[in-house]
Amino acid sequence: MPGIIREICQKKGIAYQSFSDDWVLKLEKNSVIRWAIGYKFDLNLSAAGYVAQDKVATYMVLAAAGIPVVEHYLVRMLPGNPNQWQIEVPDLTGKPVVLKPLSGTGGRAVNCYETVAKAVETAQQTAEPAWTISPYYDLQTEYRLVMLDGEVLLSLEKTQPVQYDGLKLFNLGQGAVAVDIPNPSLLGRLTVMASQTMQALSLRLAAVDIVQTLEGDLRILEVNDGIMLESYVLQSAEYKKRAVTVYEAVVQALFV
Repeated sequence: MPGIIREICQKKGIAYQSFSDDWVLKLEKNSVIRWAIGYKFDLNLSAAGYVAQDKVATYMVLAAAGIPVVEHYLVRMLPGNPNQWQIEVPDLTGKPVVLKPLSGTGGRAVNCYETVAKAVETAQQTAEPAWTISPYYDLQTEYRLVMLDGEVLLSLEKTQPVQYDGLKLFNLGQGAVAVDIPNPSLLGRLTVMASQTMQALSLRLAAVDIVQTLEGDLRILEVNDGIMLESYVLQSAEYKKRAVTVYEAVVQALFV
């Protein structure tokens, strides 16, 4: 990404400086400074970005707005007391559950367990301070829409998921394959859901992940305020061209 951003800045007359091994980028035009840190750009309000990074907060906000969303319940170590945990999980007796870190992307440390008790036991044996527990859904596919100011910059379907311990992981970084969404009607429904999600979370820029269950329901899975397209870019030259277009729109929006 830094290389792409550098080329865009050169083309658009934007001063570019890189710090911390390309992790922090300073962009300046007409004495206006904007930042890109990691995969995050200086577009979202900081508090709104933190809500998106918190899977439980995202679930609560979207559910309150009436948007179909995968439930995420909090399991966390109490600050200053690693031997006590806050567990806010409803009765999911007899149902498998999915355990994942409260924040983070890429399918890191995501696992399926037969019961809430086993999931909580696993969480308590780790150094991770906060986790989420979700009901298990038999996911059939996953879609991603990159949104900026209410418009779709990029849409894709994630296919060929990796099978891991009873879970289907649709993360491109773990081997899933991106394809175009072939059904215009479906894309329209996904766009409405993504737009509602962006409005509910007060975000300008984000990647909205939407899953389809075995029953055919569409639900928001996660919202990422960081735009990660490396794995997408590596799949084809055409995808790289699309990614460049995405980043051009993002950089331009920084100075509007």
